[in-house]
Amino acid sequence: MVTPDGNADMARASNDMTPASFSQRSLWAFALRYRTAHLNEMTIPWRVRGPLDTRALETALGDVVMRHPTLRARLSYQQGKLYQVVLPVPAGQAPVAVPVIEVPGDSAEARLAAALEALEDPERSPLDIIQGPTLVARLFKLGVDDHVLGICVHHAMCDGWSIGIMLREMMACYAARAQGKPPDLPKLAEQSSDVAAREFRACAAGEFDDEIRHWRAELADLPPPLALPAIVQRRAHRDWRALIARAAEPAAFMQRLREQAGRLRVSPFALQLAALAVLLRRHSSGHSEDMLIGVPTLNRWSAAEMQVVGYLTSLLPVRVRPAASLGFDVLCSQVHAAVRKMLAYGRVPLEVLMRETPLTLTGNTVFPVWAQFVDDTAAGQLEASGLRFTPVPLARRNMLAEIDVDLLGAATEWRCELAYRAALFEPAGMHALLSGYVSTLHQAMEQPRMTVGELGARLED
Repeated sequence: MVTPDGNADMARASNDMTPASFSQRSLWAFALRYRTAHLNEMTIPWRVRGPLDTRALETALGDVVMRHPTLRARLSYQQGKLYQVVLPVPAGQAPVAVPVIEVPGDSAEARLAAALEALEDPERSPLDIIQGPTLVARLFKLGVDDHVLGICVHHAMCDGWSIGIMLREMMACYAARAQGKPPDLPKLAEQSSDVAAREFRACAAGEFDDEIRHWRAELADLPPPLALPAIVQRRAHRDWRALIARAAEPAAFMQRLREQAGRLRVSPFALQLAALAVLLRRHSSGHSEDMLIGVPTLNRWSAAEMQVVGYLTSLLPVRVRPAASLGFDVLCSQVHAAVRKMLAYGRVPLEVLMRETPLTLTGNTVFPVWAQFVDDTAAGQLEASGLRFTPVPLARRNMLAEIDVDLLGAATEWRCELAYRAALFEPAGMHALLSGYVSTLHQAMEQPRMTVGELGARLED
C-alpha cells in the first residue's frame, strides 16, 4: 500500500492553503530546476469580434478567477510539505488585470501576427508558480471591433479541459456584466483542492493498490528508453525550443481510417498509434520491438470533476511491442487492449507510478515520445452578447518531450502535427518522418494484414 505524506497537515490546512496535488508536486520540482524556462505554460489566444465592453470583459474574467481559486494560487514549501496557497485579492483591486494594447500594422493580418508574436515573446518573464502570478491576461486591439484576448496560465493550475470551462463561464459572466448584472452561475460542488485531498485519501486507504499491481506487472522488465537518432547528446539537454512538421489529408482519409478501425474492432487512436509504433521501430536505434509511448489522459472521474478548473490531466504509458513478424491487424488489437487497460487503471497518478514501478526520468522527461488523438473536435467559434470568440492557432515555442504527435480527426480533414525539440533533430529528418507516418497509415489501411517488418521495409523504398 502506498502511504503519501501530508495527511496530518491536510487536517490543519486552511481554506486558502491546501496540500498540493501529486501532479503539482512534480511541476514544482521541475520549476525549481528550470525557473527561467517558458515551460509548462499554456497560452490561449481568442479572436474576439464585435462591439466589446473591455471593462465588462475584465470583470467577467475576474469572476472566473474568483470562482476557481486555483487560478490565483501559487505553490509554497513549508515545514517539509508543499502547499497550494490561494493569494488574497486586496480590497478595491480587480482579481486580474486585462490591459488593452493597441497593435500597429498596415492590415488586420499584420496586426494579428504582431499580437500573437507579443503573446509568445521569449523575453517576457516566465510565470512563477513559487512567487506568482500563475495567470496573466492581455487584450490586443486590432481594430474597432476586433481584438485578441490572450490568457497565459501555468499548467500546475490549469489543463486543456479547464480552458473550455473558463471560456464558457467567462462568456456567461460577460453577458451578465455587460447588462450591469451579477453573474448567475451554478454553485460548484468541488474545487481542485478537493480533488487533490480525495486523491491523497484514496492513496492512503489503498484504493490504488489494484492499479499499482497492474502497472508493476505491465512495466516489469522495461525496455531501454526509445531513442531516435539525434544531432546532439540528449543527457539533460536544456534547449527546449520546439519546431513543428504538419500534414493534412482530406475528410475521406479520416472516414477510411474510422471504417478500417471498425473492421479491425479497434479505436481510431489505436490504429494510428500502431502505425506510429511501426514508424518508431523502423527509425529507432536497434529497431526497437518494445517501447513506451506517453499518452495524455483526462483524469476526471465524476460529473463534479468535469466542472473543476485545475491540473487534472495524467500522462500515462502505453506499452507497444511491434515485433517484425506481427501482422499490423494483430498489432492494432494489441495496442487497442493496451490503451483500454491504461484507461481502466488510469486513476493512479504518474508521480505514484514512478515511486512504485521502474519508471524513471529519461533526461528531462519520463516518455521521450508522446501521442494523442482528438476525434471530431468542435473548434469553431462561440457567441455571446454580440461577440464572436474564435480560437487562434498558436505555434508551440517550447516543449519537454522529444517528440509529441498530435492527431486531429475533424469533420473536414485529418491533421497531424509532429512537434519536436529543435536542438535534437534536423527539420528535414522530421518532415521525412512525418511523411513516412502518413505513408504507413495509407499502406496499413490498404493491407492491414501486412507484417510490421514489411510495412517498415516499404518506408525504405
